[in-house]
Amino acid sequence: MTRLVHWESKLAEFHKVAFGRPFVWGQTDCCLTASDGVFAITGIDPGARFRGAYSDMAGGYRAMREYSGGGVAETIAALMDENGWPDVPVLTARRGDVGLVPSGLPGAQSEAAAICLGPRWATQGESGLVMLALKQGMRAWRV
Repeated sequence: MTRLVHWESKLAEFHKVAFGRPFVWGQTDCCLTASDGVFAITGIDPGARFRGAYSDMAGGYRAMREYSGGGVAETIAALMDENGWPDVPVLTARRGDVGLVPSGLPGAQSEAAAICLGPRWATQGESGLVMLALKQGMRAWRV
């Protein structure tokens, strides 16, 4: 679990770039946005296998089912386990950690992937990052 030198500034740059970026399946959906944040601070892209593999909701869920047998929650858990990033209590999440939060997107599953930006989770919304209180997290992993 090694973070890059100056990971704090890399996470801040990720936040700046992702802040107003619209939701696009297969490019800037919740899972790939969280993966972008992890890549920025570790150099590891947990979403690499999914990039370019789908372009709509059905394709995204199909890709997740093929990988993990489930949806967002199962896929994030499998990716975190694959990379050796352990579960932690939600309220102990730190900047750069990954979490599951309630999804606010119409038609999407009930969970969304997020990255911790201190006292808040950032998840991809329809027109940019949506910030949620840390206590709204449903599950968290130490990155």
